[in-house]
Amino acid sequence: MGLKAWKFLMFSCLLFSFLDSSSSTKPRTCMSQTFSNGRQFAKCIDLPVLNSYLHWTYDLSAGTVEMAYRRTKSTSSQWSAWGINPSGPKMVGTQALVAVVNPNGVAEAFTTSIDSMNPSLKRMQLNFPVSGLSATFEKNEITIFGVLKIPPSLLATSHVWQQGRMVDGQMQPHPTFGPNVQSTGGINFKTGL
Repeated sequence: MGLKAWKFLMFSCLLFSFLDSSSSTKPRTCMSQTFSNGRQFAKCIDLPVLNSYLHWTYDLSAGTVEMAYRRTKSTSSQWSAWGINPSGPKMVGTQALVAVVNPNGVAEAFTTSIDSMNPSLKRMQLNFPVSGLSATFEKNEITIFGVLKIPPSLLATSHVWQQGRMVDGQMQPHPTFGPNVQSTGGINFKTGL
């Protein structure tokens, strides 16, 4: 093969590789999401399952992470939760922020610690302070807002997110198959990776 043909082949391979990678890189949905209260966040990620998205801003000087967890395609008869787990990508050990929609159609948020495979889901404080906790339910989207005061050791950690049904005002266990057992991952609040 001549030098000209070799250069053409290499150029074609590089061009094809570039076109293939650019077409497979889809834009993140979270980048176009807005919040009715006008809040804005520095970073966001599309979570891989349960129609979920995480937005946050890390404030180094304050040692805080201001965050919003959003789940689309939600209903008023579902609960939603997001939390961090320093002991790994699993449910037990998670420090969770939970949102439910009350009978008046208003979203409420609270914190709870997941201490067993059959947690009480009672309202309780977490292992770190949380302020500004609130939730909204609009257009079948539920969003939990909060400011987490976390130590540097939790800037890179595991996180989990979840959803389940509400029956007569009571939270029901989430399904234990499919997306509901795939809703874990790692998060680095500082770098965004």
